[in-house]
Amino acid sequence: MKRMKSITKLSAILLAAATCAVWPAMAQDATQPATNTAPRPARVPTRYGGVIASIDGTNMVLTLKGRNAETKVKITSTTKITKDRQPATFSDAVEGLRVNGSGKKGDDGVWTATTLSIMSTPAPKPPPAAGANPSQ
Repeated sequence: MKRMKSITKLSAILLAAATCAVWPAMAQDATQPATNTAPRPARVPTRYGGVIASIDGTNMVLTLKGRNAETKVKITSTTKITKDRQPATFSDAVEGLRVNGSGKKGDDGVWTATTLSIMSTPAPKPPPAAGANPSQ
């Protein structure tokens, strides 16, 4: 009988200790995210593209015509320029050619190019407007 009381007391002590160890974890607010799952920052676009509408050779800035708006791209001495996947220079950029690349868009809306890829085939001309006579 004495041994039974000892086992009962020991069991009660172990149960109390286990409850104390688990209690803080249960009390943690389940709506809080875990500390290792910090929210990711919003992705910033790093690509640009369009057709060269104008070239400012003095400031090394290309104005590109895109689907919805114009984009200005500043070329620097560190910009990696290619034309048809071959090394090229800023002077290889000609109005009417398609380009794309990567870089960083400044607060003023002007891109600073890290890369510039020039395609030697001119951009296709848009089709005539509906109802227009193409022979005129």
